Amino acid sequence: MAAKNKPNSLKLDRQTLSDGILQKLATERIGQNIKLLSETELLASRRSLVEDSHSSENIWIFGYGSLIWNPSFNYDMRIPAHLFGYHRRFCLRTTITRGSPEKPGLVLGLDRGGSARGILFRIPAPLAAKECDVIWKREMLNGAYKPSWVKVKSTDGKTLKALTFIIKRNHPSFAAPLPDKEIVKIIAEASGIIGPNYEYLFNTLDALNAEGISDYKLAKLTKLVKLYQNF
Repeated sequence: MAAKNKPNSLKLDRQTLSDGILQKLATERIGQNIKLLSETELLASRRSLVEDSHSSENIWIFGYGSLIWNPSFNYDMRIPAHLFGYHRRFCLRTTITRGSPEKPGLVLGLDRGGSARGILFRIPAPLAAKECDVIWKREMLNGAYKPSWVKVKSTDGKTLKALTFIIKRNHPSFAAPLPDKEIVKIIAEASGIIGPNYEYLFNTLDALNAEGISDYKLAKLTKLVKLYQNF
């Protein structure tokens, strides 16, 4: 049975990410055996997609999970969009943000096949490199995602180029599909530096619902996790 009281946790916002607080806490985590990307590696990864001198065009970021309800970076527009070829799934084990080395949690990633509806965030061109550095410190903490340019379709039918983060199936933290019963137990019991795993699930479903985006799988898991907590 999961604890009902929310433990003290790090507030994940632009300031804590920019200051490297999340990286520092993750590095100091006792029992942490997942390799974390250094500042140099993070910068090199970001530069491979967005150069320091980028100023030619605005950049779109496709959010499919917690970015929808807590983007933690500066943007000037957000619109609903649909990505084809990848679907939203609890496919990444975390021993940092929503889990611990003793009880790893599960967070969402984009896995191949299907499609996913989410939100596009527009970053003005002059801010692109700086804001992407903030995003990289959040999404690329242990390098489990592959930052990629994808094509997404906005609700008005336009096709836009956007950056998003796709799970690396060969990463040690990748989680193959699991039975719902096992996913529910993990999410109900795990907690990490930025809070309990169930909070991540509940907030994501609430945010999707608020945007008019239906996700049957997340709705089912939310119901089962709540039942598990009241067992």
